[in-house]
Amino acid sequence: MKKKDLRPYIMWAVLLSATVFRLWLSCQQMMFIMPGSAPIDDDLYYNWANGIAAGRWLGEYNYLTLSKYPFFAVYLALIHKIGIPYLVANCVLHIGVAALCARRFSPVVKNKYLRAGLYLVMLYNPSTWAKYTLRVYRDSLFPILCTAFFVALAGAVLRIKQGAKNYAPYAVISGFALGFAWISREDGYWLLPFGAAASLIAAVYILTDKNLSKKAARIFALAVPYLITAVCVFTICSINYKYYDLFTITDFSSGSFAECYGNMTRLSHDDWNPIVAVPSDVRRRMYRECPSLEILKDELEPGGSVYKAFADKSLGDYKSGGFYWALRRAAQMKGVYKDARTASAYWSQLSAEVSAMCEKDENALPPRKSVTPPLRAEYIEPVCKTAFESVKFIFALKDMDCCETELSDITAPKLSEYMDFYNDDSNYRAIENSYLPYHTPLQNIAYKIMDSVTAVYRMAIIPAFAAAVLRWGVNVARFKKLSFERQITVFVIFGLIMMAVFRIFIISYMEVSAFGIGIYAMYLGAVYPLVMLTAFVGNTLWIKE
Repeated sequence: MKKKDLRPYIMWAVLLSATVFRLWLSCQQMMFIMPGSAPIDDDLYYNWANGIAAGRWLGEYNYLTLSKYPFFAVYLALIHKIGIPYLVANCVLHIGVAALCARRFSPVVKNKYLRAGLYLVMLYNPSTWAKYTLRVYRDSLFPILCTAFFVALAGAVLRIKQGAKNYAPYAVISGFALGFAWISREDGYWLLPFGAAASLIAAVYILTDKNLSKKAARIFALAVPYLITAVCVFTICSINYKYYDLFTITDFSSGSFAECYGNMTRLSHDDWNPIVAVPSDVRRRMYRECPSLEILKDELEPGGSVYKAFADKSLGDYKSGGFYWALRRAAQMKGVYKDARTASAYWSQLSAEVSAMCEKDENALPPRKSVTPPLRAEYIEPVCKTAFESVKFIFALKDMDCCETELSDITAPKLSEYMDFYNDDSNYRAIENSYLPYHTPLQNIAYKIMDSVTAVYRMAIIPAFAAAVLRWGVNVARFKKLSFERQITVFVIFGLIMMAVFRIFIISYMEVSAFGIGIYAMYLGAVYPLVMLTAFVGNTLWIKE
């Protein structure tokens, strides 16, 4: 007797129900608001978003105004204007990316039920509801944009031999995803290796296929994502120029400040500490030889308000990830940041003074223009150890709690102000003057459901990923016998794994050299979708073509 196939309308009903249920789960979560605790993170984007919503762009110029890339603030202002709750807005984007994943792999994952499974796996990925996503910060959006770029670009490459109506939409989507990711974080450049490799592989296939027409148009389509990205960058630079007379995305990781800070990190240390880029002995030398820095001394050293705010008490000094903020804050207090031109001129002058010191320092490092600590051989071992621990952290799905039990000190009026702007509910106390969080019985049910789903993922992720990598290796061995679609998928899986590894090492380096806060799921947020995609799509390669 012939086995009956599941009717399509039943599958669509299941997918629609699962989507609505996922939205409902997001409605049960609560934002984690901590005003005053993150002046250079959550608070910064809240202030920027308010300025954008009011038509003032990023507000009055100061040491924080162009310190980070601004797209997340644009996103917050947009959802504020629309009136959609913050966590629901993020969930809608997750739904879109999950649907994109299922659609993108349709040429190689031909079974519609497997595609439905891919959609559900990406939609219920625990990292989409992990407690770090409850913070109103850019690292809740950045992984979504990264995943959309990877998947859409792969979709374009997979369809590059088809008509323009098939591959062009994916090229455009990948362009906006890359462009928005680029203007969201200073390390958006880490997406480029995947983009460059994918575009190069597609170009080779186009040029070597004798039966393919309109090769020039297809090659041009590969440039579309980067053209859109250039437009995004140009737009932000132009807006900044209009408001602050400075044509740049940020005056923190580029420009005269980055050059000045880079010169400071070149100077030799009496006693090198891997997490202290500009230690007290280097600062003492600079105070003596750099008049422009000497005026900041009373704020930067013990007793100063900036020192108290940014120095690490256990170290008795500044971590690398804190000193550049201390430097800018001290300059602000001395009137350096009255406008962008004044600040730029100050850092250029100080950079020249420090550069002169470097020329006299026999052990100074080569010239550099960066706010990241210099690469040293001594970092290799601790970075590798941290990367290994990060891999274990990722595959154990640690820090995936779906609710935040920590409560910040905040007055009811201030909490209401934030909730009104974000159109969403926030965590608060069940009992006044207690640390007992308020969760309704329905919320607790939702949290238990999410925790149960996370437990299932924890059991499945390692064997699924291992099986996917094994099958990928088999396909590599018989690469020439594969269809074009499977060959591209083999490249894509390799690219996803390499990008995950690349991201892990970037974060590990910053942890060892600048942060020193321990492994944090938020900074690894872009890795989880890559792992899920690899595990699922890699296993579909077991199915015969």
